[in-house]
Amino acid sequence: MQTAYRFPPAILLVHFLMACLAMATTNITTMDRSSLLSFKAHLNLEPSHILSNNWSVWIGVTCDILNQRLTALDISSLNLSGNIPPQLGNLPFLDSLNLSRNYFQGSLPREFIQLQRIRIVDIGFNSLSGQIPSWFGFLPKLQVLNLRNNSFTGFIPPLLSNISTLQELDLSFNPLQGKIPEEIGDLHNLRTLKLQYNRLSGMIPLVIFNISTMEILAFTGNSLSGNLPVDICHGVPRLKGLYLSSNEFDGEIPSSLSECSQLHLLDLSYNKFSGSIPGEISNLKTLEILRLRSNYLTGAIPQELGNLQNVARLAIGGNFLTGSIPASIFNIPSLKYLDISSCNLSGTLPTNMCTDGTHLEVVYLHLNQLYGQLPTRIHQCSELQILSLTNNSFSGQIPREIGNLTLLTALYISTNELTGEIPQEIGNLYNLEYLDLGHNYLSGSMPMGFFNLSKLILVTLSKNQLSGNLP
Repeated sequence: MQTAYRFPPAILLVHFLMACLAMATTNITTMDRSSLLSFKAHLNLEPSHILSNNWSVWIGVTCDILNQRLTALDISSLNLSGNIPPQLGNLPFLDSLNLSRNYFQGSLPREFIQLQRIRIVDIGFNSLSGQIPSWFGFLPKLQVLNLRNNSFTGFIPPLLSNISTLQELDLSFNPLQGKIPEEIGDLHNLRTLKLQYNRLSGMIPLVIFNISTMEILAFTGNSLSGNLPVDICHGVPRLKGLYLSSNEFDGEIPSSLSECSQLHLLDLSYNKFSGSIPGEISNLKTLEILRLRSNYLTGAIPQELGNLQNVARLAIGGNFLTGSIPASIFNIPSLKYLDISSCNLSGTLPTNMCTDGTHLEVVYLHLNQLYGQLPTRIHQCSELQILSLTNNSFSGQIPREIGNLTLLTALYISTNELTGEIPQEIGNLYNLEYLDLGHNYLSGSMPMGFFNLSKLILVTLSKNQLSGNLP
């Protein structure tokens, strides 16, 4: 998810505004110039580094036309290292600071509290450590705070709730611990809250689900627990992305999720959710990604899921589902990725599989109890790249039509009850890298075309009844 506040890479940003072009760069005020040079002196620069000799033209610097004060500094992605010096706090007109994607270390200087005009602070993807400073709560105009991918420790400071203007907060990929502060619910302008891959525990404060401006909630990869609120969408009508995977949430999936009418992504995978998959999810007409994998969900797959006409990725495997796979799922026109593996599903694959112009690229149906013959119309899944049907009870012959799937890179149909010969047409799968036909009842000799598949990396044919000579 890209954000609108990011600047172009600093290497491409060799600019100074019209005032700086019209006048000598020395006309940036002495105080701002001194702060920049002090900052440069703290950096560990190789002689060949772009800033070693060129900061006389103020790479990444934007200054104000009227008063020649520095308003923006973007030196992201320049392989810079060292500590961030306190002199950067002596830039009172600074509106935007982007030091991301470098190798800065140490803690953030308290002098940053003097940046009372600052709106954007992006220091993500560095090696900064220590606790997240509480003084961020005293920056009255801050709208974007990105500290992701650092080594900040300790707790999320409740004083961040003082920043009433804050719209985006990203503290992901730090070893932060403790609970999410209740006070976060006071950030009434917050649109994006990302706390992924930390060590947070406890429940999500219910007040967070009452921030009406919220669009993205991302808590993946923590140890959060508890139930989701029954009326989860009532207070967050603009929610577009809900990332809750790899936590310890339990209880039933609220059927009221259908009221999040703008939801594009719903990821509840790798938790402890139980009960059935609510059919009401099918009302999410804008949904593009649905992940419910590896929970304790039971019951049948709702027929209504076939109505999710904009879904590109559907992953509901690793549960305790029963019954058959609704035929309508295979004909969702936007579906590219389907994972219903490792369940207790039975029944046959629909004979009209892929007949409605589907764009399926990946199908994982392994570790189920599916049976019957492989559909001859499977060749109509013309964009298929990975097909995994391992560990089922499919019988009959491998359909010759499978040779029309020329984009196929991996075909896994081992541990079934397939009989007959390996079709010659498999030699047409010139993109094939992985082929697993082991543990079946296949007979006859190996097709000669098989030995012309130059991209093959791994082949398994063991536990069959094949015969003949190898060329």
